[in-house]
Amino acid sequence: MSKELYNELPRPTFRWMKVNHLELERQEAPYLPSVDIENRTVGDVTVSFYQGNGLDDLGDFAGASGESLRDALNHSMNGCSVTVPEGAKGSVRLTYNVSEAVPYLAAQLKIEAAANSEVEVYLLFEGDAKNGAVNIAEYIEAAKGAKVTVKKVQFNGEHVRHIEHRYVRSGENSDVRYVNAELGSRAVILYYKTDLDGAESKFGSRAMYIGHDEQVLDFSYWVAQKGEKSHADILATGALTDRSKKNFRGTIDFLRGCKKAVGSETDECLLLSPRVHAVSLPLLLCKEDDMEGNHASSAGQIDKDKLYYLMSRGFSEKGAQLIIVESNIRPVIDALGDAALAKRVLEAARKKMRARE
Repeated sequence: MSKELYNELPRPTFRWMKVNHLELERQEAPYLPSVDIENRTVGDVTVSFYQGNGLDDLGDFAGASGESLRDALNHSMNGCSVTVPEGAKGSVRLTYNVSEAVPYLAAQLKIEAAANSEVEVYLLFEGDAKNGAVNIAEYIEAAKGAKVTVKKVQFNGEHVRHIEHRYVRSGENSDVRYVNAELGSRAVILYYKTDLDGAESKFGSRAMYIGHDEQVLDFSYWVAQKGEKSHADILATGALTDRSKKNFRGTIDFLRGCKKAVGSETDECLLLSPRVHAVSLPLLLCKEDDMEGNHASSAGQIDKDKLYYLMSRGFSEKGAQLIIVESNIRPVIDALGDAALAKRVLEAARKKMRARE
């Protein structure tokens, strides 16, 4: 079976370090009929579904990998278009299910927010299947003053490979934000490409995860800041148990003209087993001299003093570790803004922590 390269760095580092990309066996996309996506809409938002490729204006966007992106574009089983008119507000909830009947789900999501509109989109991924896969291409176009928030929770089973290709184009004074809770799948591959073209445009991403067993989590961000006073803020935080692996590749690219721009990226990872593997590559590229760039990365075991303090109050070692991990991921969970969903996420995180080797 052939190999496929995912989430390649836009500016590769030394090849011998083997961190420029993720390499997995190619998972062929079967030709399957269209499927229905559960949806619920509130407010002045139009949701429509289409067949074929509705994302034909992605420019040089390459996605997590060229092969997987082509599968999502050319073999999509369901395309969903979310449109918000000028000055309108609303929310959409979409649920994607993998099952033995539909083990491979290729889909598209297109969000178009007109000037001064506001939309909140919830994405919920459920289900499991042998050799299952989710492969979804997402495109957001935020016009002047628009605000788009995507809140995603992923509960796919341990046999599913989960891939998302996310592309954002931001207009003047727009604000696009992601909140991610990654609780499932055997491999999670997320790729973000964001063009902050407009002045004072903003991009934010908050992601939490708990790696377990031999799970692979691979996060890649590429934010091109072109607009004056544009702002980017990225955070990935979580914990690894058993023999799980996590890769973080964050590239903030300050291009000419982005005067007074600010870009920050932070990767935090707690290592709860000597057999886990964590790679962090926060990268800043700069062609503008009047800007502010910040990056931070931390990976290590839980502080022994914190652990001792909690254990001295009657908690077991695993119980104390759970409290510390939860304190790190809880702000991301709370940002989901849905009490019932946040409770499910927290319960799933606790279950994975308790089940570790």
